[in-house]
Amino acid sequence: MSDVFSSSSDCYQRLEFLGDAILDYLITKHLYEDPRQHSPGVLTDLRSALVNNTIFASLAVKYDYHKYFKAISPELFHVIDDFVQFQLEKNEMQGMDSELRRSEEDEEKEEDIEVPKAMGDIFESLAGAIYMDSRMSLETVWQVYYPMMRPLIEKFSANVPRSPVRELLEMEPETAKFSPAERTYDGKVRVTVEVVGKGKFKGVGRSYRIAKSAAARRALRSLKANQPQVQKN
Repeated sequence: MSDVFSSSSDCYQRLEFLGDAILDYLITKHLYEDPRQHSPGVLTDLRSALVNNTIFASLAVKYDYHKYFKAISPELFHVIDDFVQFQLEKNEMQGMDSELRRSEEDEEKEEDIEVPKAMGDIFESLAGAIYMDSRMSLETVWQVYYPMMRPLIEKFSANVPRSPVRELLEMEPETAKFSPAERTYDGKVRVTVEVVGKGKFKGVGRSYRIAKSAAARRALRSLKANQPQVQKN
């Protein structure tokens, strides 16, 4: 890939932009051509579940991309190391907005693990580099990336994951209301979702999206736990 990286000023972000578009297209094409002929709604959910930074960063860790990552930011290295350790402990690929969190006794302290965007970017940029180095061969890119993506494609096709925020809003379209972000004393973000008549649920994270997802998950757990059980004959 010497041609791609011949200029030190040519940042990997250009390749990341290219790789993102390529992987989006290839995964979408594969899902569309699936013999199971998924409905448009399922296709949308599957693509969202498979084409996102959480999945790409998780795969980058699984295939040791992080061991070759170079950066000068100690904070970024800390975030990457935390994510790597979590993935090794979990030993399982995570889906879109899945439960990347560590639970503590105090629910206020339940916090999502930050997914380092840089890891997902590297996964995408390599796809862009392979595309350029193979004389713009989409087939070559897919030959490299499909074996890595296949277990997740099959797993999610069998059980399509959904965003907890979307699931909550579908369950409680009129009564679930999210608050604006609040800053905690240590600089993190707290979001509260109120489900009218059923309670308030808080989530904490390093960003609004993470905190919002955490709050939605907590609300869903409570709502599902309190749903009336269907009596079996």
